[in-house]
Amino acid sequence: MPVVGISIYRLQRLIGEEISREQLVDALEHLGCDIEGFGELRRFRCQRCGFVMEKTPTEADPGYCESCRADYATKPELLDRLESIDVIRLDLLAVRPDMFDVGGLSRAVRAYLGFTPGMASYQVEESRFTVNVDESVDTSACYRPAIACAVMRNLVFDDDLLKEVMRLQENLHWAMGRDRKRASIGVYDLTALTDTVFYRSVGPDELRFTPLGWDDSSTPGEILENHPKGTAFAHLLESYSRYPLLIDEDGQVLSMPPIINSEETKVSLETRDIFVDVTGMDESLALKTLNVLTTSILEAFHGSRLERVLIRFPDGKERFTPDLTPQEKLLDLPALRRIIGFDIPNGSIPELLRRMGHAVEVTGDDILLVRIPAYRPDFLHERDLMEEVAIAYGYDRIPRNLVPSMTVASAHPNQSRITEVVSILTGLGYLEVMSLMLSNEDTQYYRFGLEVPETTVLLKNPISSEQTLIRSWLLPGLCEFLSRNTSRELPQQVFEVGSVSLVDSKAETGARDEIHAGVAAIGTGIGFADIRSNMNALSMELGIPFTVREFTTPYYLDGRAAAILDRKEHVIGHFGEIHPEILERFKLSYPLVCGEIVL
Repeated sequence: MPVVGISIYRLQRLIGEEISREQLVDALEHLGCDIEGFGELRRFRCQRCGFVMEKTPTEADPGYCESCRADYATKPELLDRLESIDVIRLDLLAVRPDMFDVGGLSRAVRAYLGFTPGMASYQVEESRFTVNVDESVDTSACYRPAIACAVMRNLVFDDDLLKEVMRLQENLHWAMGRDRKRASIGVYDLTALTDTVFYRSVGPDELRFTPLGWDDSSTPGEILENHPKGTAFAHLLESYSRYPLLIDEDGQVLSMPPIINSEETKVSLETRDIFVDVTGMDESLALKTLNVLTTSILEAFHGSRLERVLIRFPDGKERFTPDLTPQEKLLDLPALRRIIGFDIPNGSIPELLRRMGHAVEVTGDDILLVRIPAYRPDFLHERDLMEEVAIAYGYDRIPRNLVPSMTVASAHPNQSRITEVVSILTGLGYLEVMSLMLSNEDTQYYRFGLEVPETTVLLKNPISSEQTLIRSWLLPGLCEFLSRNTSRELPQQVFEVGSVSLVDSKAETGARDEIHAGVAAIGTGIGFADIRSNMNALSMELGIPFTVREFTTPYYLDGRAAAILDRKEHVIGHFGEIHPEILERFKLSYPLVCGEIVL
C-alpha cells in the first residue's frame, strides 16, 4: 500500500482541537491506519508543470519531474526548492478512501474523538454547467460510458494544498479506479471552460491539443506513443480504435481520459474555481469516487462551495452530480451482539456509530436506522456496520474469554497426506511450484488435444479470457511453468500438490474438490523409465500399492504411457512421455515426462 506524509500542522488545524501527537497516533491506529512514524519532507516544485515532489532527508534531489519528465540535470532552473514540512507518515487503508488526504482524515478524527460526532453534511448548490454525453463513448470502438462531474468554488491554493489535491487524485486512481482502468479523475481551472462540455470519442489523428506539461500540441495517437503518461497508460486504450475526450463549446480540450489533461486547463496556485470529472466503466463507481473527492476537498478548503452539474445522456436520461444522499441500513442489535461476541448496552451503540461518522435513528427496541455518508463507499452489508461498532468500541477493550470447550488441535488427514507427499517428492529431487486454480479451455484441454469435458467447472462471469474455468487437473499448470522457464538450466523437475474441481451432481454445491499430485521432468536424457521409477517410489513411500496398464491419450506418446489403478482396479492416475506436438504447443524443445495421481 502507498505511504503518504500528512502535514501535522494542517491536520491539527483542520481537527480544530488541541491534541497531542500521542492522541493523534492512537486515534488513527484505532481507525485502522498503519502509522510509519513522524518525519520531515523536503519539497520541490517543477517550474514547467507545477508538480510538487516530496523527498525524505536521506533521499537525493529529484533528477526529473515525476509528472512531465522535465530533466533537471540539463535544466536545473526548472526545479524550485520549497520549505520543508513536518509530517506523519501512514499507509493508506485501501477500504477507506475517505481518509486519503488531510481533509478526510481530519473529518474522521474529529468524529472519532467526539469533537463533531455524526454525519458531516454538505450543501450542494446549483450551477449553470452541463455535460452532453455522446453515444460514441458507449461502443466497442470506445467503451468508457460512465461520467460524473462537479464544480467547486472559492478554493485558495498554496503549494501544500495543490499537492494534496493532486495526490488525492492519484491515490483514488489507485484504490477505487484500479490504476485508472475502472475510474479516472480530471481536475481543471474553471475559467478556461465554457458552460457546456461534451464527452465524446475521437480518432487517433482527428484533432490536436497540448497535453499537460508539454509545449507543443499532439494528436491522441501521438500522446499515447510519446507522452510519459501516454506510454504509462496506453494499455488502457490499446484495444480501442477511438479515444474518449472532454471538450467544451469553443473546442477547448479538457482532457483525454484516462490518460492526460490539457495544458490550457491545468490548475495553478492562482486557480480559485475548478471543474471536476470522473469517467470510467461503471456509473456507480464514478459517482462514489466523485463523492469522496469533492467532500474531501470541501473539508480541506474552508469556505469552499460545491455545485452540481447536469449530465445529459444520448438516450434522453439526465442526472445531476454529485449526489450526496446517504445510504440507509438497518442494524439488528441482538445480531450485532451475537456476531461481535460480547454485550454492548443498546444505549451506547448509537453514540459509537456517531463517532464513526454516521447518523443514527432509533426505530425500535432492537433496531437502529443508520445513515451512511455518501463519501463512505465501503459499505455493502449490515456486517460492515457491526465492524464500525467494534472499531469505535475498541478492539483492545473487547473481553478476552477462553472458548467454552477446550480441544487439542491436529492437522486434517488430507493436510497430513499432502505434507507427506511434498516431503517424498522433495526427497526425489523435485522442486515444488504453485499454479493458479483459474485457467482456460486452451491451456487445460485444447493444447493437450482434448475436448472440454462435461465435468469442467466453468465460470459464469469470467474476469478475462485467461480465467474462464477452475482447473480439473494439474499437468497443464506444470507445463505452463516449464514453458516460462525455458532459459533456465536443465534438467528441471517440478511438482505440485493441490486441489482441482469437478462437476458432481451428488455434491451439495454441485461440484467436488479432489487433491491431486502432479510431477513433471524435462531434460535431454529423460524418458519413460524416469517417471515410472519416481511414481513407483511415491507409491512405496506412501504405502499405497498400485498396478499399471497401457494408457492411450493424445498427449502421451503411444507405448510410453501408463494408467495407475488401485486395488479395486479404479483408475487413480497416469504417467508417461509427452507427445512432441504437445511440446511444440508449449514451446518446449526437450523430452518431457509427466504424471498425476489422485490422493
